[in-house]
Parts: sequence; C-alpha cells; structure tokens
Amino acid sequence: MNPDLFNETVSRHLTAQLAQACPRAARPGLLVAVSGGADSTALLLAARHWATNTDSPLAAAHLHHGLRGVEADGDQEFCADLCRRLDVPLHTGHEDPRPLARERGKGLEEAARHLRRRFLAGVLASDDTLHAVATGHHRDDQAETVIMRLMRGTGPDGLAGIRPVAGHWLHPLLTVSRAEILAYLQAAGQSWRHDATNSDGANTRARLRRELLPVARGIFGPGVEAAAARLAELQDADRELLARWTDEALARCLRDEDLDVDTLTALEPALAARVLRIWLGTEDLERVHVEAVLKWLDTGISGTGLDLPDGRRLEREFDLLRRPRNATVPGRNASEYRILVRNEEITDDVSRDTDRPDDESTWSLVCPADVLQGRLRVRNWAEGDRMRPFGLDGTKKLSDLFREKKLPAKARPGLLVVEDDAGILWSVGVARAERTRLLPTTGSAVSLRVVRRQASEVQRPGNKNP
Repeated sequence: MNPDLFNETVSRHLTAQLAQACPRAARPGLLVAVSGGADSTALLLAARHWATNTDSPLAAAHLHHGLRGVEADGDQEFCADLCRRLDVPLHTGHEDPRPLARERGKGLEEAARHLRRRFLAGVLASDDTLHAVATGHHRDDQAETVIMRLMRGTGPDGLAGIRPVAGHWLHPLLTVSRAEILAYLQAAGQSWRHDATNSDGANTRARLRRELLPVARGIFGPGVEAAAARLAELQDADRELLARWTDEALARCLRDEDLDVDTLTALEPALAARVLRIWLGTEDLERVHVEAVLKWLDTGISGTGLDLPDGRRLEREFDLLRRPRNATVPGRNASEYRILVRNEEITDDVSRDTDRPDDESTWSLVCPADVLQGRLRVRNWAEGDRMRPFGLDGTKKLSDLFREKKLPAKARPGLLVVEDDAGILWSVGVARAERTRLLPTTGSAVSLRVVRRQASEVQRPGNKNP
C-alpha cells in the first residue's frame, strides 16, 4: 500500500474515533500500544504522521511479559529504538502473566491480555495529556475473532467482533488487511519484529490461522477473511439499534441503582437479558445464567438472593432487584496507589457519589479547588479516624460510617482514605467530607482520582536507556 495513502487513511480513522471517544477533549492525546510486531509498528508510524499534522500529544507503551527470553528483550529494545527515532515518549513495564493464569484458571494468552489492558489503562490515567489507547488490530484479526466466536456459539454482540471504538479503546486499522500493513512497512523501509507464537503457537488463534483458514480459503476463495470482517460491520450496525432499545428499556427499569422486577420481567426475554448484562456491567453473563435470573424473579420472594459467576450476587427486596453494596473488598496497601489531580469543569452531575469501595474504576471525587490544604496523600484507614461527612455539624468515626454502610469487618482493612493537612476529606468509596461539597458559589473545581501505581517507567526522547 502507498505509504501516503495508508497514513491518510489511518489519520482519518484516528480523528473520527477520538472525536467519538473523547468528545469534550479540545486536543485529544493518543497512547499507542506497541509490541514491535508489524501491526503496532505500522500503527505507530501512521499515528506519528497524524500527531504531526494535528499537533496532538502522542505516546507509546510496551509491556514485557518475560515469556520469550532474549526475543522479548529484543522486542523491547526495538520499541525503544523506534520511539527514539520517531521522538515519541515510551512507557514500559514488566509483568509475568503466569501467576494470574494459575490464579484464575485461565489461559496464558487471556491473562497476558488482561495485564496489558490494565497496564495501558494505568498509563492513560497517569497522563493528563492522553485520552485514548489505540491498538493495532486489523481486518484479519477481526475476521479471526468473528470466526472463533461463531464456533463458540456467540450472539449478535459477539458477531460484531472488535468495535472500532470501545470506550477509550480505539482500533483504527480494522479496515486494513495484514497484507496491506506489510506492504506499507516494506514501502516505508521499516523493519518489524516477528513473534513465532502468533503463527506457530498452540493457542486457538494461531491454530485457526495455520489450520482452519487455509481450508476455508480453499472452499470459499481468497476473500474469506474480508467476508467475515464484513459480517462484523453489518452486525455492528444492528448492534447500535439493539443498544438503543436496551438503553431505553433499562431507563424504564431503573429505580436509582436498582431494577424494578415487574418492569424487567415484562420485557421480551432477549431484551431482558441485554438489560441485565448492561446493568451488571458485563458481557460474560451466559444464556443459562440469564434464564436462571429471570426464573428466580418469577418464582422468588423478597429477601432471597442468587449467586452468579465470579462471586457476583443479586438480591430481591420486595419489587426491586439489587446488587449488594457490601461486597468484600480485598486487602489493599495504600503504598500501591497514588492520587491524580486535574482541573474539572463543574456540571450538574460531578458531585454525585458514584464511587464504590469494591470498584477502583469509580474512585473519583470532584471538589472546590480552594478547600485543599497542603499535601494530598492516600493511606489505609486506621481505628480512631474521624471525618465530617455530608450534612453533619460534627465529626464521626469512620468505623461508625462503615457500620452504617453495612461494610463487613473483613472488608475494612483494605479501605483507603485521602487526606490533606486539614484532615480526611474522602473515605474512598464510602463517604466524602462536608468541605468537598460543590456550592453555587464554587469558582473552580478539581477532580481527585485514586489509581493503582504501575511498575513502569517513561522513556523520554533523547534518553538512550530503554
């Protein structure tokens, strides 16, 4: 493929996808996930072209899994050299997926993917100039994903494959084939790294490429990958319509954060299933589990509960379906967390308490900028800690707040607090101090986010140490 045409195509996709993922960002910055392989190398080159033309922030990130010895070391060195030459900052980290694979009973490939996404999300959260992550998934990857999901018995959402935009995750190469990527790199005179496990490995995707796709091409012709990718595009268009219907049905069912049982069970079963998945925040709820929930709601009575996979539990209280708010919080060490502070625009919903102790993605608080005094710090709570919660004239012990919130004793050692020189201003996921209240007279506001520290370092242009 002509390098100029490739760069313009990817730049156009990046601009459109960033506008969809970050509509409020005036100058959205991009983090590119790089492995050293052909796909991510081509993406970084094209993204560099986009960043130069739009004067937008650009950085790259590489996670070393320690699985392939000197070959993996070579991948990281390649990424470091490439980023130095392109004058792009590189974030690096090192995490072995084998312990996680053993702990979860999952495959090594899935565990590595989980660690990469966590690493990239951490880098994104730590840099105010970056707004989205772009990965090098292309049309052939899309086709393979659709075929694998089809063989496993997926539904319409699964057949939609990899979304071009999924939250803050962008996939600007989905319309480009692997052959076009290789042709682009060759025309640009750019080398890349080769991971033999992508084609010679025993994982499902490698075997599909090596064994199944050649047979499919022999039966259906050389356009089999393009046809599978086209199916994903068609399903994605249908999925948008289904998503709108689901959002409308969910709005009818919601009662604050709970679901009205009568409204939910009156829906068509397929629509009720989609509502449940969205409400629970997971696409992994299988058909058998959905049917079990609906049957339980038809026959169950108030005060009963139902356990779902991964430790999730639902409870029925009269006509409401609820997710227990007292989920056990794993033990946490405050030294593994840091506070990110950024200026925040004051809107109608920024002061709503939506953070939960068991969900680190919700740990965000917006408060007046002028109430912060001295240095901010995060620590584990301790017996005797006190704060002044919303609506109280005096202070209250945190232990009393925890009891009121029905947080079990075994969950409390992992709870964190944020404090400044004036005392505790936030019991993370539990309560905020009265002084953090946003008032009509509030001039400027800041957001505080507590995020997990990453075992990564940042390579800046000109630094020769990878």
